[in-house]
Amino acid sequence: MTTSILRTFLVAVLATLATTALAQPAERVALLIGNGAYPGAPLRNPVNDVRALAEVLRPLGFVVTVRENLGRTAMREALRAFVLGARDARVRLFHFAGHGLQLRGRSYLLPVDARIESETDIVERTTDATELADQLGAIATGANVLVIDACRTHPLFTSGARRMWAARPGLAEARPPQGSLVAFSTRPGQVARDGAAGTSVYTRHLVQAIRDDADLPVERLFKRVRDDVAAATSNAQIPWDSSDIVGDLCLRPASDGACRRVR
Repeated sequence: MTTSILRTFLVAVLATLATTALAQPAERVALLIGNGAYPGAPLRNPVNDVRALAEVLRPLGFVVTVRENLGRTAMREALRAFVLGARDARVRLFHFAGHGLQLRGRSYLLPVDARIESETDIVERTTDATELADQLGAIATGANVLVIDACRTHPLFTSGARRMWAARPGLAEARPPQGSLVAFSTRPGQVARDGAAGTSVYTRHLVQAIRDDADLPVERLFKRVRDDVAAATSNAQIPWDSSDIVGDLCLRPASDGACRRVR
């Protein structure tokens, strides 16, 4: 084989290897959506929340997508792309910060352009968080962590007439699909604090827990968040989570894949 032919062959092999490496799916992926620019009901912190969370997830090997102030079409497309693109990932993490509500046992996340004037509008103009959890849970491999900080007070519930709807503030209690953990910033049906400028109370403690204890099983990690938020708010806000993950899952496993064990 001549030198020029050998060089061409090596270039082709290296190109193939590079293409194959780029085509490999990420093992850990995250979609973080922060909606704060609601006309008439703005929130200070959701954009800051997702940016702060992205900063602690990327060093852990997560391929992170951050989306901010999404309208209905963009939000649904972002979720669709996440579900389809993350099928081969070992860990899928979704976080939403913004307004949310519950209707007839299902939880809905509000795009920034959602105009809610009837119960039908809730179904048609928002994103069904319960459906998203079911779609991720239907993926046969990998684990899911869904974190929803979407229980903040919305003007929708300040009108006496509108309180007659079946819609309620806060989120509906959710049974996590198999292989999933679902975490809310406060208990089902309760309202969380947006907080002063910076990050929400919940996100501040979630970020700190990930920094300190990402090698703990996620159930222990979120228990720490629950304890810290409860203490910081004098039990006015107590986060809620539920898991159907078999075995241990942690955000920063050891080289052998194991999580840190604690008594």
